Amino acid sequence: MRPARVPVRRGPHDAAPRVTIAALMTVGSAVAAGSMAVARRLRAGRAGGVIVTQHVASALQTRAQVNALRRWFDFIHHDELLDRLERPGRRPFCLLTFDDGKRSIATQTAPELERLGVPAVFYVTTGFLTDGSPLWFDRREAIIKSLGHVPPGLEIDDLKRLSLEVIHDRLDRACAGHRLVLDLTSDDVLPMSWDDARALARRGFTIAAHGVHHCVLTRETETRAFCEIRQSIEDVTSRIGVPCASFAFPNGNYTPRLARHALECGVRTVMTTEPAWADGRYPCWRLPRVELFGRDTTLKVALKLSAAATGRLLANPDGTGRRYWRTDRFGRHDATSLP
Repeated sequence: MRPARVPVRRGPHDAAPRVTIAALMTVGSAVAAGSMAVARRLRAGRAGGVIVTQHVASALQTRAQVNALRRWFDFIHHDELLDRLERPGRRPFCLLTFDDGKRSIATQTAPELERLGVPAVFYVTTGFLTDGSPLWFDRREAIIKSLGHVPPGLEIDDLKRLSLEVIHDRLDRACAGHRLVLDLTSDDVLPMSWDDARALARRGFTIAAHGVHHCVLTRETETRAFCEIRQSIEDVTSRIGVPCASFAFPNGNYTPRLARHALECGVRTVMTTEPAWADGRYPCWRLPRVELFGRDTTLKVALKLSAAATGRLLANPDGTGRRYWRTDRFGRHDATSLP
């Protein structure tokens, strides 16, 4: 007769069974693979791929995301984009883009991309590179960090509905009212130099335009918005020494008239932040991009990109939610067909 099993009682200091990090990573990888398999089924038979947008990423974060993305995509150069939108490849493409032109892009992100053999587009805010003045949203973050809370009037959704002049006025009054001296010395805040940008271009990266002052262009007068677009494209062309090939709307907000103006200024592609996969049904003046962050895990990247494959699940970070998928975007392939 077998002796009865005596239950083991754990004391308050005994360790409970642990789920290992390796087991969690295995589960995460399986879920990521399943999510991307769903995305591929949703996209079966179509050309295209994803255009990813980021702002800053350390070398370690860059390497991790490249290793994740290359499981499912072929990385392409901007010069290949228009062709790949129309012609299916063996696998979908991925075009990496980074907005604003922070110094850490030149010191951290680009060297790692170069080591990995991955091309990218760096959209630079040209006035930022020229005079070094911090971008308004970095000033806002520094104020919040100093105070430990968001002061009234600096809620991000409210600021994005204002002109740049009003935004800076609010930031100035917050600094004066709280007697703040802001720390804006991080490489994730400071701009790269134009020498940095030229060096990146010589190494095969694409330098493109992202406005002069990072205004939300739909909140400015049309005259001011047109000037921001034209001047930033001209700045990139003159400073880099080759025609500027692309323009990305700051914060993603755009109108067809603004997009037409960018094309008339000579660029071949215009980027938004509409979070969907890109293919030939999207015109070159309204190319979608899916926003990732350096801290995103492989699982989160896969979930975002699989949701983007539906063309309607993710909210647009420009503040317009999911309205983008209701807009007629198909069948318009050139500037003459803009509404």
